[in-house]
Amino acid sequence: MKANKILVPMIIFLLLVILTGAGLFIFQNKFVKNKSHLGTWQREVDMTPYVVASMNEWFADPTTASRVSFGTGKVYIKTDLTFNSDGSFTEKINPESYEAAKPIAKEIALEGLRSFLEIRLESAGTSAESVGKTVDDLIEEALEMTAAEYLDQKGPTLLPSMDELGTIYNLSGTYEVKDGVMKRTISGKPICEKYFTKDDYLMFTGIGEDIFEKPIAQPMGGDDTPLEMLYEYPALYIKK
Repeated sequence: MKANKILVPMIIFLLLVILTGAGLFIFQNKFVKNKSHLGTWQREVDMTPYVVASMNEWFADPTTASRVSFGTGKVYIKTDLTFNSDGSFTEKINPESYEAAKPIAKEIALEGLRSFLEIRLESAGTSAESVGKTVDDLIEEALEMTAAEYLDQKGPTLLPSMDELGTIYNLSGTYEVKDGVMKRTISGKPICEKYFTKDDYLMFTGIGEDIFEKPIAQPMGGDDTPLEMLYEYPALYIKK
């Protein structure tokens, strides 16, 4: 029941985005006026493709890797985006979410390792089942360590470091809002995005037109070349 209370309004919200251009316009004008963008918002960043790519590169066998199954699990990190009333904003990797992602990334990698070895055994005309074993059993007997221990010692880096992620996702700067468009300036580079909020959701829907007044002069050495994009749109945030 609790899950439905969260899921139903989210689905309704997304349907409004997809189906009603008029509704979008209403949301934009209503919520820009009451400054509903202020506060801290959180989004999820899917790191599953990074884990899969790291493992496939480590396998060093593209033919077999193309057949590997990593299961249906997903691993996410979260970012916290804060808009302040003074016109400044920050976005940072949530450290708790990063730590929580590590064991999930490892489970996904283990699924891939098991699948890879099963395929290789099958190609050799045998299987773990044929000798009444699991792949994990065979790894432990052959290497005197568990599959998880082997992955820890010999496997690839499954997630980028916090510092590496920070170069992509840690942002700060200033912002302006007008008529459903937000202009953020990061290290002197502006980007205009269409956005709106409803209840506990904020969504950036794509690149918007620069409708803001231009400064009289750029700071000495300033670079106002627009940023191309910050996200794959739409980017959904939930109120924290």
